[in-house]
Amino acid sequence: MPRTILYLERNRDGTIGGSYRSLLYLVERLDTQRYRPVVMFYRDHHLIDEFRKAGCKVLLLDYPDAVRLVRDDRADDSSAIKYLRGAALVFQKIINFFHGTVRVFLRDFFLLLRERIHLVHLNNGMFTEPELLLAAKLLGVKTVVHQRGIGPLPRSVKWLTYFVDHVICVSDAARMNLIEHRVPSAKCTTIHNGIDPDKFLGGITRSAQEVRKELGIDEDCPVIGVAGMIRRWKGQLVLVKAMEQISKKHPQARCLIIGGISDQNPFDKAYLEEIQSFIRDHRLEPWVKIIDYQPRIAEYIQAFDIMVHTAIDPEPFSRAVLEGMTLGRAMIATRTGGTPEAIEDGVSGILVPPNDPNALADQIDRLLTDIALRRRLGNEALNRIRDHFMIETNVRATDRLYRLLLHE
Repeated sequence: MPRTILYLERNRDGTIGGSYRSLLYLVERLDTQRYRPVVMFYRDHHLIDEFRKAGCKVLLLDYPDAVRLVRDDRADDSSAIKYLRGAALVFQKIINFFHGTVRVFLRDFFLLLRERIHLVHLNNGMFTEPELLLAAKLLGVKTVVHQRGIGPLPRSVKWLTYFVDHVICVSDAARMNLIEHRVPSAKCTTIHNGIDPDKFLGGITRSAQEVRKELGIDEDCPVIGVAGMIRRWKGQLVLVKAMEQISKKHPQARCLIIGGISDQNPFDKAYLEEIQSFIRDHRLEPWVKIIDYQPRIAEYIQAFDIMVHTAIDPEPFSRAVLEGMTLGRAMIATRTGGTPEAIEDGVSGILVPPNDPNALADQIDRLLTDIALRRRLGNEALNRIRDHFMIETNVRATDRLYRLLLHE
């Protein structure tokens, strides 16, 4: 009988990031004679039909919102009100513990029993859903965590690791970050993200010329583009600042920023407004255009002459970078996190310091001037994808780990 694997995609902010597509690529290629995938989501999205076509049982669950009993503290409140608020906050924490943590734990516990789960795979990192890890531990179900982030981790990561059998890290940089936070190295394995070029390019239904026409960009205008969720750590504003210089040296050049924002995170909206304000204040409207998330992103990347990746904080291992390389675009990316594991500087792309508009502008200027260099970098990027980051390599490594944990 096939072993049943439960995958949890915990994202609840309304964005469709690389973790969704990475998971879809994996389950599409699982050996159905060996594994039966069950995938849980907390929000509906346009990829669910793709998961079902891949043979997954899809569960849509609700996550209880936190109960809020008291308003924010105010300096002019009396001491009596502050005392009552403190008591209410304690009561609020007790309610949320039972309303949230205990409720989710019980739901996960009985779900593991009902679906006869053999292995749990958390798709969004160490703190995706500790309740599910605890339930799995009590039932003797093996657990895998997919670590897709780099950054500070709370001290609780040490005890949480006790409930995890193994961690898949998307890059060596992500793996070292865990080890530095005292996660045992023996529990951490690097498996780089992979991509299926045929499936990715199969999403193209229009030519680059048709996309440019839709966007109002002339064919003779070189396009510098960035794709990804609009968040401050992604650094799209750095590109806009670089375009202030590029627009003077190359007035024909155009910049296209593609990405959605979370409908639950006000900081993302504020960052988008900051970018828009900079564009208005510096009169860059003729040169810079922002459009929302595009499900068929390959159609738009093919319209780029140069693709940039502007992460300010360490990028674990960007799927957008792999997508640009798959389309043979000349890449400029920041030297952060796992990106240098994807791009060989000067060979399959160009690496620049993070949060440095001047350095970025210099390299964009260089590639706009040297068409032969653009072509060479794009060709080498595509070769690197074929040699190192095909989805089959990713799936084989993941399958080996599953077999090891399931004692096969």
